[in-house]
Amino acid sequence: MKKIITAAALLLSTGLLSAQSFDFGGSILNHDVVQWTDIYTMSYTSHNYGTARSMGMGNAFTALGADMVSASLNPAGIGMYIKSDISLSPMLQFSRAKSDGDKFEHERNNRFGMASIGGVFTAYEGTGSLVNLNVGVVYNRIADFNHTSSLASFGNPYTSTMANIFCTLSNIDGLQTNANGTMDFPDNPYYWGAVLAYKNGLTNKDSEGWFIDRIGNPYNAAPAPEIDQFTTVSSRGSIGEYAITLGMNFNDRLYVGATLGIQSVEYKRSIYYGENYTYVDDIYPSGEDMPYQLEYMNYEQSLRLSGTGVNLKFGLAWRPIDDLRLGVAFHTPTWYSVSLRYDAAMWSSTYSAGNNPDGYQLDRDGFFYDNVGVGTWEDSGPDSWNFSSPARLMFGAAYTIADRVIVSADYERDWYQGIHTGSNPVGLDYNHFKNYCKGSNTVRVGAEAYLLPQLAVRLGYIYNSSMLKDDSIIAATPIPTKSTYITAGLGFKLNDTVYLDLAYQYGKTDQTAYKLFYAISADDASQDIESRTFTTSIDRHIAVATIGFRF
Repeated sequence: MKKIITAAALLLSTGLLSAQSFDFGGSILNHDVVQWTDIYTMSYTSHNYGTARSMGMGNAFTALGADMVSASLNPAGIGMYIKSDISLSPMLQFSRAKSDGDKFEHERNNRFGMASIGGVFTAYEGTGSLVNLNVGVVYNRIADFNHTSSLASFGNPYTSTMANIFCTLSNIDGLQTNANGTMDFPDNPYYWGAVLAYKNGLTNKDSEGWFIDRIGNPYNAAPAPEIDQFTTVSSRGSIGEYAITLGMNFNDRLYVGATLGIQSVEYKRSIYYGENYTYVDDIYPSGEDMPYQLEYMNYEQSLRLSGTGVNLKFGLAWRPIDDLRLGVAFHTPTWYSVSLRYDAAMWSSTYSAGNNPDGYQLDRDGFFYDNVGVGTWEDSGPDSWNFSSPARLMFGAAYTIADRVIVSADYERDWYQGIHTGSNPVGLDYNHFKNYCKGSNTVRVGAEAYLLPQLAVRLGYIYNSSMLKDDSIIAATPIPTKSTYITAGLGFKLNDTVYLDLAYQYGKTDQTAYKLFYAISADDASQDIESRTFTTSIDRHIAVATIGFRF
């Protein structure tokens, strides 16, 4: 059987690349560990969720208070409650990812969830300086990862196939097959993709090294194949905070509060990647030159991160005059510990164009199929991944006009360059946050007007600036940069006990550009292997209703 080798694989097999250093990466590679981009994504919170009242006012509640969202923004606002309160805030979220590419799709994802639920209770009422002490147990959603994006790129050169990536990696790191030609999955899941590529016929090996013999242009006997690439990235999960909170009211002027935040993290990223191999004008290699010819390959991976985080929040609010409230809050970094679960599978179709020298079992059209999965890799317990998110500082002011209109504004500073990685099973110490990240600024503004004693109208706006020093970086996976939200809502006082609030929020999040895969040579740029660059943005429409009871 003749050996057909791509340009990159040929240099590798002859030793010309043996001393070169390659940087491998992209959305499809290095999927088996927690990347710095994953830590960045889990640290990204814009505080755009809460009750329908707070969301309708853009969550500008650092000074305003007396809302369940206060437990996660400024716990001093818990001291502003004058009655006990229980509320429930379910939501519907419609997200749409917009991706560029030859195939432009708007992927929609609809989800039902809980924006906020909890209760605040008056534990003490006094006649002295301490007017009341309130305690609360509240759940607030603080981040959401639910979106799906699909893209495609047609007519790429055959050297851009992922088979080249796996062939290069196998040669550089000296991967070996067994004496009988089989290949086991190693304990390091970093190499699982390369093993799957071998088991699906994308790569092959002999005494001279790794090569490609089912994709290519053997001896110019036929036009080179074109590679059609298809990708779907699906993200699921959220971060919810369970806040145990305390707020005190001194003389109806000074409010002090503290929150212990316990965060639950569920983050799952699945990525499907497929390649079709087509030849111009259907001129395929002969069976003598290439007895086995790949028709397509599909590669699917899933990464799931789950765990908990803990933080503390402290806040003050002050009423220098009856109609003005000023607030300040500080959030410590959140210390996270998350477990990792990773699995992968690959399947392919190959056409037997020759006399089937290896004796594969063929269907009636001359095709045979490979379908190989790998067991789940897990990092948990003492092998969990640990990191801390940024510290946050918030300032707010709210003013009441004629007891009928409230205007409120917040400013928040987050220090993303201070994200810190702790212990992890592979000993990674990311310094990307200091190199790539900076402090970010968030502005939240809102207004509420009572048209009738039983009816309020609300509007709000949130702007999150980018946390990156350079938004034009091409990250391993797309990560959020700036985001904006526009909100509106209605409030109904049904009686002295029951209230109903409704809100709508539209949000747009920009993301960094990304490549599906790349192998960049430090010594010879002509040997670089990489996909084209893509961009994706995310639109979200959220409808939330709050039913509450004051007593």
